[in-house]
Amino acid sequence: MKSAFAAVVFAMALIQPAVAKENYHEKQVNAETKDKFVDVVQSTQREMGPGGKYEFVQPKERVQIDKSFDEMTKLFDEYGTVAAMTQDAKVRLFNNQEIVNSILTKRDRDRVICTNQAPIGSHIPVTSCHTYAQEVEAHEGTKKQLDEWKRAPCIGTPSKSGAPPPQCYMGPGAGGG
Repeated sequence: MKSAFAAVVFAMALIQPAVAKENYHEKQVNAETKDKFVDVVQSTQREMGPGGKYEFVQPKERVQIDKSFDEMTKLFDEYGTVAAMTQDAKVRLFNNQEIVNSILTKRDRDRVICTNQAPIGSHIPVTSCHTYAQEVEAHEGTKKQLDEWKRAPCIGTPSKSGAPPPQCYMGPGAGGG
């Protein structure tokens, strides 16, 4: 009986990441010419805007991406196509692509993140998956809630010892309830 239960739990753990991965489809981009490269740059910059696939790219990372795009544009201005580039130019192009791709991959709102943890009160690990966008939104929601609690006025009357009422959050080290 225990081995049948363990087999079901194990099978469920394997299925869940596979289902999450099934929804994740990365499209290949082939920019062999300057015109195609310009289209890719424009599309990527649109996707870094609000609501875009890469909207969570940080300002410092945008600077790195813009610098890499500028260097790649110079290579396409000089050679026209990847086929016409020297081996050194192709290496520079590749290295700049890797900088851009690594940042965009990390900040992709659709990137699936899975964890395998035992919930509180259990020893059986559960695999849960979510997107990067869901993680960022949850973090921002938590931060917003904590900020609201810090600004909330204290309700009730202080105790005889002068301590604030239990509903009053004074912050860390403030000596409150």
